[in-house]
Amino acid sequence: MRISKFLLLVMPIVLLSCKENKSPLLDELNNKYNLTTSEELKDPVYASQIESFYDNGIEGFFNGQSDIKIYYKIFKQDKTDKAILISSGRTEAAIKYKELIYDLFNNGYSIYIHDHRGQGLSQRLVENPDMGYIDNFQYYVDDMKYFYDNYIQDSTYTKIYLLAHSMGGAIGMTYLEQNPKDFNAAAFSSPMFGLKPTICSIVKLVDKEEPKFAVGQSEYNDSNLEFENNTLTGSIIRFNRMIKAYQEVPKARLGGATYSWLHHSCKQFGYLFDNIDKIQTPFVLFSAENEDIVNPAAHKRFFNVAKKIGKECEYYQIKDAEHELLIEKDVLRIQTLNKIIDFYSNN
Repeated sequence: MRISKFLLLVMPIVLLSCKENKSPLLDELNNKYNLTTSEELKDPVYASQIESFYDNGIEGFFNGQSDIKIYYKIFKQDKTDKAILISSGRTEAAIKYKELIYDLFNNGYSIYIHDHRGQGLSQRLVENPDMGYIDNFQYYVDDMKYFYDNYIQDSTYTKIYLLAHSMGGAIGMTYLEQNPKDFNAAAFSSPMFGLKPTICSIVKLVDKEEPKFAVGQSEYNDSNLEFENNTLTGSIIRFNRMIKAYQEVPKARLGGATYSWLHHSCKQFGYLFDNIDKIQTPFVLFSAENEDIVNPAAHKRFFNVAKKIGKECEYYQIKDAEHELLIEKDVLRIQTLNKIIDFYSNN
């Protein structure tokens, strides 16, 4: 993953919508859902509250496809009829989402999250635990379906929502295409609907049966993860919290992608676009203006196709934001989460 320095400016959101009546621009300073701020994260007492809350979540494993052990965390509250399933990105683990889970829980949602196979605390798929590998992209979706059917569906929720980030967006949108009735609404943060065009055209020629890091990819190395050189987020405190979480739980870390992961992911993009007509779930899509991890042009193309065939959806480009919208600077993160919670509330 290439990382470079950037300058963050406070700018408004640009909005397009599948709906005829376009929503107004968001008030970038309106923290109407009392979301955590950077100043609060600097307070050791407040930060410890988030840690304690996360540690008290219910954790366990279930057997996914091919009997791969999938790790999960559940934060269930009795007095709510609404839940959110979080689908995380490549390399990620539930421990990265502590602040987000805390904020969403405090807004009345039960939260469900699992580590995708081959990463986080779920079972690894190859001998080298640092390799990002998949042999069948559909297994990601099958694992999510099992989690939904066995841990969420039988609860008393009347509203169930999906929140998906990056690779989790490709998994989540595939899920919506295959299971159009499971979620009341879905939100996608910087979804992986495409990579840089040259990657997918080249990788199919070099994918081998034996797992091998793709060119430019390597094992996890903290020394390569410096805030000054990153294109993930403009929030230094959230960046450092992410790195610290993996330092404290080294088993959850994952290194670079293999040719196999890239090859199967690239093949999935075609499936996503070929099955847009099957989507029945209202969705909102957020794209970062300074995106450098996934292909932002794929976001606009996906939205345009969905709009053309009459799907209920909205599209937002977040000005001057990087890939990690859910751990960005306060003004960008709050804008994004305000709109996500609004969208859920309206569906």
